[in-house]
Amino acid sequence: MAAVDTGSAPPKHDPPLTMEAYDLGGPGKLGALKNHQQAATNRLKTETRINNEKYLREHPEIQFMISAFLRDLLVKQPEDPRKHFTDFFIRSDLRDQILELEREYSQKMEDNATLRLLAGEDCNEADGTDEETP
Repeated sequence: MAAVDTGSAPPKHDPPLTMEAYDLGGPGKLGALKNHQQAATNRLKTETRINNEKYLREHPEIQFMISAFLRDLLVKQPEDPRKHFTDFFIRSDLRDQILELEREYSQKMEDNATLRLLAGEDCNEADGTDEETP
């Protein structure tokens, strides 16, 4: 039997793209928030998302830390992932592991650029600015 969400209904407002679009309103009802409240909430969600994205772009090491942890977690598949999380981030060699992952990523980007050149692609279009970190 499929789970049914009986407590939420899509709001009559236009939520930001890819954000949760649920409110407590029912059929024919506006929902818990008035239009101006929903608009303010949508602006706050959008501003928060933009600020979070800026922060992550200013600190690419965060992506490497997350990637390193997930790689280690999936390779080892520990019984207690929470303990593994704690143990992972207090390791004395964590910085070295993150730097190694950054080197691997940089090498992969160089290799991709070389392959593009060999394939005759215009590397100015594919300069890596749209590439995401792991």
